[in-house]
Amino acid sequence: MAQVRRGWSVWLMAAGALLVAAGALTLVDDGKAAAEKSAGSAAAKTGHVPEVAAMLQNLTVDPVRKHQNMLVFPVRYGGKQVPGEWTTLDDAAAAGSLKVLEKDQASVPEVTMENAGAKTILVLSGEIIKGGKQTRLSRKDAILEPKQRVALAVFCVEQNRWAGSKEFTGSGFIAPASIQDSVKRGAEQGEVWHRVREVNKAVGAKSATDSLEEGLSSPAARQSGGAARGSLGKFSPPDTIGIAVADARTGRVVGLELFGTRALFERLQDKLIEGYALDLVPPGSVWNDADARKVTEKDVEAFIARVLGGTSRYEPTPGSGRGIDLVAGTMRGKGVAQGDSILHLSIQDVQPSVSPVRPIVNSPPTSQSPIRSLPRSD
Repeated sequence: MAQVRRGWSVWLMAAGALLVAAGALTLVDDGKAAAEKSAGSAAAKTGHVPEVAAMLQNLTVDPVRKHQNMLVFPVRYGGKQVPGEWTTLDDAAAAGSLKVLEKDQASVPEVTMENAGAKTILVLSGEIIKGGKQTRLSRKDAILEPKQRVALAVFCVEQNRWAGSKEFTGSGFIAPASIQDSVKRGAEQGEVWHRVREVNKAVGAKSATDSLEEGLSSPAARQSGGAARGSLGKFSPPDTIGIAVADARTGRVVGLELFGTRALFERLQDKLIEGYALDLVPPGSVWNDADARKVTEKDVEAFIARVLGGTSRYEPTPGSGRGIDLVAGTMRGKGVAQGDSILHLSIQDVQPSVSPVRPIVNSPPTSQSPIRSLPRSD
């Protein structure tokens, strides 16, 4: 019953935030029927595309799991999950069903991807492919239907190499949150190279070609990611489709990762944990629980409510589906939708931009209308 109440709290806080912004906040205390009416009315007024609004209003936040100062909250979805047979970039590449090649006239910001298999492939923004003339990072989420061939926009994450074969393979890595946040905010190639050097320095990796993949493969980085995975474990309930990540150094929620199907989240959760851990728990860092700032499910619910107070729009994306671009105060989100559902949505709030070894110190923005928590309904 507690989880049901928590789910209603997210809906109600979102409704409150939107109505405050309109100058017409009305607290409802007539039970669940009135709450449903209020939440439904607020949903109709969101600045979000329907797929985003529908997902964000149907989430339940579970109790926290901890790894040093890294706090992870499993997130469950009460709606219908996306049907179909799905696979990931790494799994498809390992099976030989995903072909990734340099273009006929090799170009730094673009590669070619072809799905030669029978399952639909989801490529995440920030995923790293190695090989080719230099290792690259995907700029956007992409859906590749069977037999579909697309040109994928990428960043170079290996500055000092331009030689090798035409073929790429999966790396098993996704870029740390600090790099992904830069990409979401419209980074140029030079900024991405700068971020790569910061990450490699933080993990003590010496790469002759300034390769992010080599940095993430270093013993220190692998130990950091493995320790986080071991502490946090798997997220097993069948409706668990994502995570929210917070930093106990600052008491702030910094990221939200959501999927439209449990099958994809299950395959990608370890990769996502490693990506956040490298920023939040630098290799060699020592943590004292006495320094922790408290973060609870209510803080994650408030984060989701703030996201609901923002806006989203469609944008071009390689392959099938519709790209999603989201802005909510200092938060930035990217994702992809198919049919009437979100397949993946990644939202981060790691302002100010910092190197992986420095804590995030600023407070959430105060310029927006405050969020008022409405009474929980039984």
